[in-house]
Amino acid sequence: MAKRYIFLDFDGVINTLSNKYRRAERLLPLKDDLGPFFDLEAVKNLDELIAETGADIVVTSTWRYKGLEAMQQLWQERGMPGRIVGLTSVAAGVYLFQRGTEVMRWLYDEGLDDTTEYRYVIIDDGDDFMPEQLPYTVITDPYIGLTESDCQKAIKILTQE
Repeated sequence: MAKRYIFLDFDGVINTLSNKYRRAERLLPLKDDLGPFFDLEAVKNLDELIAETGADIVVTSTWRYKGLEAMQQLWQERGMPGRIVGLTSVAAGVYLFQRGTEVMRWLYDEGLDDTTEYRYVIIDDGDDFMPEQLPYTVITDPYIGLTESDCQKAIKILTQE
């Protein structure tokens, strides 16, 4: 079976504007020591995606600046689905297709190329990806984050033969 990876942004995907507004209206805290609270509906959809595909997570979010250990601790302490196996590095000096460049660099650094069987999906609310990555990209609405429809699209990308 092919290895499967989810290149995951947080803000606009699992950390949504609608969740912030709902929490603020209810006078609930917006964050804890680990950062803003994630949208439970978006997390449920991420859980379904991982359950259906067995994919591992590579963090592309700016949250990655905290380091791999901090991201894994956040994931564990929050009871998040799946497991974080890596972080993309920052493509210094690159502005056009920046996240796309960072994803390609991670794949290259991991030794994943045309001779390796793997699948990936990029889930982000931004669009700075290379044209050849677009068939493997799910762009979310930052207000509502990862929806059930987005989840189904990502499952198809990761499971197509």
